Amino acid sequence: MNAQQMIEHLSSVTQIANGNWNVNVFVSDEKSARRKPFLNSENELQMGFRASFLSDGPVPLKFNSLAEAIDDLDYQVQQFVMIFNKEEGRTVVHPFFGELDFDYWKRFQIKHFTHHFKQFDLL
Repeated sequence: MNAQQMIEHLSSVTQIANGNWNVNVFVSDEKSARRKPFLNSENELQMGFRASFLSDGPVPLKFNSLAEAIDDLDYQVQQFVMIFNKEEGRTVVHPFFGELDFDYWKRFQIKHFTHHFKQFDLL
């Protein structure tokens, strides 16, 4: 994964929270109950972790440049905040953690962004 692929990946996962990418998964209540406490912890995502809904190989780039990808990520994050603020109580299924509300999506996003920013020595 190069820098642009990482930015586009963060943008794509944010689109799940925004309701713009429907990942056809089902996470049982039992699995969600076991996994969700991780989001309340100080623990970080493990290096090398790959969610099952992601492709094995590199995904073709969506944008022509890193700058365009960053602009899209910024837009998706703004949409994320706006959509959840507009629709109080909204929940969206995360493909690994299950049904998440705004607070839990924010916790996931912090862990996810931190994971990749550290991967690229940005933090």
